[in-house]
Amino acid sequence: MAGRLEGKVAIITGAASGIGAASARLFAAEGARLMLVDTNHQALASLVENLERSGAQVISSQADVARPTEVAAAVDATVAKFGHLHVLFANAGISGRGLVPEMPLEEFDRILEVNLRGAFLCARYAIPQIAISGGGSVIFTASELALVGSPGAAAYCASKAALLGMTRALALDHGKQGIRVNCLCPGAVDTPLLWRSAERLGRSVDEYRAEIISRMPLGRIGQPEEIARAALFLASDDSSFMTGAALVVDGGWTAR
Repeated sequence: MAGRLEGKVAIITGAASGIGAASARLFAAEGARLMLVDTNHQALASLVENLERSGAQVISSQADVARPTEVAAAVDATVAKFGHLHVLFANAGISGRGLVPEMPLEEFDRILEVNLRGAFLCARYAIPQIAISGGGSVIFTASELALVGSPGAAAYCASKAALLGMTRALALDHGKQGIRVNCLCPGAVDTPLLWRSAERLGRSVDEYRAEIISRMPLGRIGQPEEIARAALFLASDDSSFMTGAALVVDGGWTAR
């Protein structure tokens, strides 16, 4: 039986680790041809090599999603190689913590630059190509913190809440082109991004893990593969009547 992304071409940003890498492996297994984008060249090259060994058709681009020329080049390279583009998974993001009166302006700007401007630029260059290909799916990785607050995370929460608003607007703008736009809202997931937050808070990984688990209805932290399966649902025709939505995969955190 054909995979759920058979014949589809997808771009995944933030692809070198965590949710992006897990999604790359799953999308490839489901038949997608892939462009993987990340700033981490070494990790990206290793992932591409592993995927090619399994028979996947995959190319990569070392790019910063906040830089328009680099995003445009990645989209152009995708279409030049594969002829089409059907799925954009704008997953790249960075964390950041600090009280607003104390946060350096440069840090606030960088969080918004990567998390929001980066997603905007990916959509700006990918959506016209998805339309030419007959439609498809745009997925933004937001966060459970697009929906609820968190102490010391005003900049991060703002960037992710803005993504949710952009998702809804783009869904209205491009639905008639056959383009669905949805927002994925993961909770605490076992990724480098999560553990960097522990460092910023001055906590050990074990202490931070225990604190999160103590407040988690399912009693555990999520795995990247679990979020990848939600991304696959949004990328595939399984979610064909879904647009402008936030798909929350947070182990019940926001149900508290």
